[in-house]
Amino acid sequence: MRFGSAVARLQIPPTARPYTDHHAYCLYFTSGTCHKCIERCPAGAITEAGHDKINCRQHVRPVTENYVKSNFGFDGYGCGLCQTGVPCESKIPTEQDLV
Repeated sequence: MRFGSAVARLQIPPTARPYTDHHAYCLYFTSGTCHKCIERCPAGAITEAGHDKINCRQHVRPVTENYVKSNFGFDGYGCGLCQTGVPCESKIPTEQDLV
């Protein structure tokens, strides 16, 4: 969730990435295990085939949009449940993270 933004005029060198594919740290794509993000997606928008952005958006808007407005009183939306409570949430996962 983005809570705010800061704009600055400075140059920051990019962090070197030791991988070439965005799936490199996904336990499903590297070893065929895990599926935690699939299990956590309330919209069923994540499958072994990938992320169905249309299905995801249909859940986020209006489902979470209405929830945010009625419970927090502002226009906003978001979900991100597939990205929390999973082995890759805050680090490069290992098979031991599945235990």
